[in-house]
Amino acid sequence: MRKVNLLRCDVASDSSLQSLFTDLSEMRFALSQAYERFNRAVEPELVDACVFEINAVQSRYNYLLRIIKERGGEAECRTCSKGVCSWI
Repeated sequence: MRKVNLLRCDVASDSSLQSLFTDLSEMRFALSQAYERFNRAVEPELVDACVFEINAVQSRYNYLLRIIKERGGEAECRTCSKGVCSWI
């Protein structure tokens, strides 16, 4: 998952940006819950429902992340020497 660097922008003064970060945090939590439900599901119908839920939450998370980046909350990718990508 990507991490947004809060030090790059003045989040405290922008209430709408604060709201977006709150929504992003809620989506991260909802995604972890959806994965937990997926891991516990045994019936094929429930597995399908969990997959749809995960896709929907991921889409919402990506949307919020894109909006935050557009409004000044930046995330940049730094590549380690081993080729592993970490987001800060």
